[in-house]
Amino acid sequence: MESLYKIESYSEEAVSMIARFIHRKGGVCYVAGFAVITNHPFKEREAATLLPLVARVTDNLTEWDKAFITHQGH
Repeated sequence: MESLYKIESYSEEAVSMIARFIHRKGGVCYVAGFAVITNHPFKEREAATLLPLVARVTDNLTEWDKAFITHQGH
């Protein structure tokens, strides 16, 4: 996956909701604790829907994040 970024949230439930949304839109993501790592391009309306679930968004992936994705086989 190119242009990966991480969406951090406040709870497992919120992360699950974000991941389900991405999957329903045909995207790929990885759930890592209270974060979703993805390259899914959100449309403005989609982002507004999920914004209350988001604590922070960053493209600064840690070594742990990268190792997690590699371990998942992608």
